[in-house]
Amino acid sequence: MDEQVDQLIQLLKDHGLRITPQRIDILKTIISMDGHPTVEEIHQQLELISLGTIYNNVKLFVEMGILTELPYGNGISMYEMHKPNHYHVICDSCGKIADFNYPDLKEVEDVASKLTNFDIHLHHLEIYGLCTSCQESDIKPD
Repeated sequence: MDEQVDQLIQLLKDHGLRITPQRIDILKTIISMDGHPTVEEIHQQLELISLGTIYNNVKLFVEMGILTELPYGNGISMYEMHKPNHYHVICDSCGKIADFNYPDLKEVEDVASKLTNFDIHLHHLEIYGLCTSCQESDIKPD
């Protein structure tokens, strides 16, 4: 994790940003949570940093490409460290997000480009269903 944090600190410096203890703590917390936390969940881990400071820095990190915003499910954005070439499965009921890798979907971009003559540079794929916890509790989506 330290090497990843050092790389992110260098990226912040390269963008001319100050390296504050709050920014470092926010990045370390997101990395340690190893999932798709909301700003509120990050704040629960960092109670001494205001919610507004966390929101502002998360927004900045998204703009810089450090984080990816996942606005799926129940309308509350979740975040993850930017990872290319992966997809998400989202629970219709609780909003839990799981990653999965399937690199062959690059072929979809190639086909779309050939059929439309568009210069394709990005695609998103979300798959929706019920996570195992919601299946076991018989919670059904609205």
